Amino acid sequence: MPTIETKIRSGFAPLAFVNLKLVIFAALLVGLWSIPAYAAVTITPTSWNVVGLDSNDPNSGPDTYQIGARICNTGGTAVTNIVGTFVWDSTNTNINLSGNNPVNIASLNGGACTDLYFPITVTRTNAAYNTARRYHIMVSGTGFSSTSTPTPRELYVERIISQNRNSVNSIVGPTTVYVGSTYTYTVNASTATQGYPQLEAFLNLSNVIFQVLSISTTYSSPAGGTNNKFYADACGWDNNPASATYRSCIGPDQYSGGKAGGTVSTTYTVKILSTGTTTASTLILDFSGSSYHYNNDYGVGINSISVTSLNPPLPNVSLTKSVTPNAGSQLIPGADLAYTIAFTNTGTASALSFVITDPIPANTDFKVGSATSSLGTTGLSVTVTYSNNNGTSYSYTPVSGGGAPSGYDRAVTNIRWTFTGTLSASSPNNSGSVGFTSRIR
Repeated sequence: MPTIETKIRSGFAPLAFVNLKLVIFAALLVGLWSIPAYAAVTITPTSWNVVGLDSNDPNSGPDTYQIGARICNTGGTAVTNIVGTFVWDSTNTNINLSGNNPVNIASLNGGACTDLYFPITVTRTNAAYNTARRYHIMVSGTGFSSTSTPTPRELYVERIISQNRNSVNSIVGPTTVYVGSTYTYTVNASTATQGYPQLEAFLNLSNVIFQVLSISTTYSSPAGGTNNKFYADACGWDNNPASATYRSCIGPDQYSGGKAGGTVSTTYTVKILSTGTTTASTLILDFSGSSYHYNNDYGVGINSISVTSLNPPLPNVSLTKSVTPNAGSQLIPGADLAYTIAFTNTGTASALSFVITDPIPANTDFKVGSATSSLGTTGLSVTVTYSNNNGTSYSYTPVSGGGAPSGYDRAVTNIRWTFTGTLSASSPNNSGSVGFTSRIR
């Protein structure tokens, strides 16, 4: 059809004793082999402890940061009803959550990981500088024990300096998306050629609308440098506020030379959770030379992303095959069978460059020159090609004879119609047909 592409002596004690040991050993083996799969969930931070406001003017530059944690199921069975909760461990009226909390995830397979992100906003006031707020992120659910990120841990508001050597080159991703669907957004950025001891280059994505499924980052420095998050702790940063070396590089280096950056490309794979209109701005934040910097083109991003619950428009080309004369007729050897394949786009979007293939029916010979197309008002053009090897390739040219009657070719096994152009989803420009004739042997 067409397609679109040992015996125990009970009275002898020694043997009975040996048998008893064998039974016990066997029972132990069965017990070992029947140990059930288990689940064990871990959670680790995936973002820096530094946030900030512009060093000169708190009303300019960034104020929102993505604070994240990675949940991994290290067991062999799935866990469900996962709840990630951001918990404040101190007060600070100038550092607050600005998105969903908690964040829910339906399930996580054994061996799999997923990330949670919580947007944090710093109030644009001088009073926020050099203050902090402690927190941890908890994860709970069905099939595992609750756990949290390390404590103490805090968010510290630094004075950050605008720097022109950090810049956003491009953001690639859709501006119209649909609930339940998965998309990718790629941020291409650049920093100082050699990179920095600490670097974050991220998209500010609403956790109300977006669930981050994965992140993949590459750096030109060090050569071949990669990451599975947007935060590069290149120098081994001390995040513990109770430590004498807090907010400094203490090692070991996580990247060669203790720096990461240069040309930076980060791809987010996201799932759409809810409807609305949102934005996606990019922030590049670094630590180098004892100070903190952000990209002076901060704010560059996708200014409007529209999310709808409607299904995305998709083409749907249906095929209907018929033959004349039909099976109710008296069919005898030597009779011609005229096959027609009607196609109609019943979808909600145009079909682009589609292909129809069909085999020559068994025990029939293809009639040379009989392949047809009726394209009506579709605006399509078509190229017909033939196969003599059951569709492995389409480079055969039909010829008369070769064991078949004159005007027929027994070697043809398949026909392919390749269409150029778009098939509309609107009548009457959404329908056409193709066909061919073969002869009963």
